[in-house]
Amino acid sequence: MEKKHFLEEIKEILLLEETNINTETYIEIDSMASLLLIAFFDENFSKSISQEKIKEIKQIKDLINFVGEDNLE
Repeated sequence: MEKKHFLEEIKEILLLEETNINTETYIEIDSMASLLLIAFFDENFSKSISQEKIKEIKQIKDLINFVGEDNLE
């Protein structure tokens, strides 16, 4: 998946209103977004993420690190 597409998907899942998000953008993940992230990572990257791990995520770069930079073009 292209990094640009990944960021767009994350922006939509987290309902971010900022036009330009980047790896340093701080995020808050509510329970609905948490469920959507679990499904997104499973469907697109065959990766399983726990609720505990999601609670540790503070920035977009944390999501990229979870997926692995090499999985994003």
